[in-house]
Amino acid sequence: MSEQKRNRFSVTRILKRMLATVLVITLVWGTIHATASDDAYYYVDLHDGKHVTTAYTAKTIAKEVLAEAGIPVSSYDTIDDSKFQPGADGCVITVNRPNLVGVNDESGTVYFTFDGTVAEAIEEAKVTIGKEDLVNYKENAPVQDGMIISVARAFPVTVCYHGKKIPVQMAVGTVGDALKKAGVTPGKNDRVSIDLKEVVSSGMSILVDEIIYKERVQTQIIPFASVCKKDSSMAQGAQRITTKGEDGQIEVTYRDKFVNGELRDTAKINEKIIKKSVTQVTSIGTKKIYNVRAKGVPYSTLGTVPLDSNGVPQYYTKVFTGSGTAYTGGTGTASGRKPAVGLVAVDPKKIPYGTHLYIVATDGTVYGYCIAADTGGFIYDGRTIVDVYMDSYEDCVQWGRKNVNVYVLD
Repeated sequence: MSEQKRNRFSVTRILKRMLATVLVITLVWGTIHATASDDAYYYVDLHDGKHVTTAYTAKTIAKEVLAEAGIPVSSYDTIDDSKFQPGADGCVITVNRPNLVGVNDESGTVYFTFDGTVAEAIEEAKVTIGKEDLVNYKENAPVQDGMIISVARAFPVTVCYHGKKIPVQMAVGTVGDALKKAGVTPGKNDRVSIDLKEVVSSGMSILVDEIIYKERVQTQIIPFASVCKKDSSMAQGAQRITTKGEDGQIEVTYRDKFVNGELRDTAKINEKIIKKSVTQVTSIGTKKIYNVRAKGVPYSTLGTVPLDSNGVPQYYTKVFTGSGTAYTGGTGTASGRKPAVGLVAVDPKKIPYGTHLYIVATDGTVYGYCIAADTGGFIYDGRTIVDVYMDSYEDCVQWGRKNVNVYVLD
């Protein structure tokens, strides 16, 4: 081998050896460096409220560790690194976040971050709580994130109990709650104007009325009615009450409604007739009678009656017109009385014994006041209506047969 070739070989070997040495040094350095980097990483527990995250980091500042782990920290938050030791596995970084709360009343809702009690949060929101206002949480309860503290403002409600007004303040509740607050317990006779389960509202008026029903019985008069009927047996224009009217009686039951002791309504619920009324009947005469004008003195002196300008009775109930005869003598009458002037014979079916009469003939002759006391034999012929008694046969002859008006005075 030539000298030149030998030298070229030596240089190549030297270069190869140098390259190998560099590679070894590089590998060793890389190994040493890698070992040094792995030793710088450590485990940290990150506490964010109820969430715990474990980070593997080489960072040595708590805020940077949190940022690397993607945990945001606002200006309201605080970082507790009292248990954080850079490089030590198992150390702890705690993020304390203040609670976001809202305080709500009739003016709206105020949101803010706060740590403390409900009462302190309300004070922080500058909200005043009235004596009758209600809060949906206890005052000493600690606030929690997302809590909405609501203030229900009291409003006026009026309970009108048996006519007496009782004002109460209500923030929430039902009609039943309002009654309880007013100290009112409805009795069995009470009626509440609004359902007890209905929610109260501002200005509501609740009526509690005592309603009592009482029944009473009252006897009332039924006035009798009056009717008129024609009577052909009575002289035209004459009137007589042939049936006397009588009032009836009815028993009426009423139900009275008392509201708070005051009578408000009365209803008739039953009626019972205990005595029927009797209709009064007035008979109106339609029979035409003889026109007479009395002259001379009455033959009978048994009695007197008031007379009108024609010499006939002013008052009578009935009049019979027809033929009148005369008789005398005898020892007795059908009625048992002794015959005498002023006692006359009649048909007792038409004119009962004892009826008081006044007789005037159409020629003006006046027999006068008399009493029906005997039965005339004429009752079978139907032509004569009366037989007047006279003192003598001569008087009977003078009387003869006359057309007469027999006025019934009873």
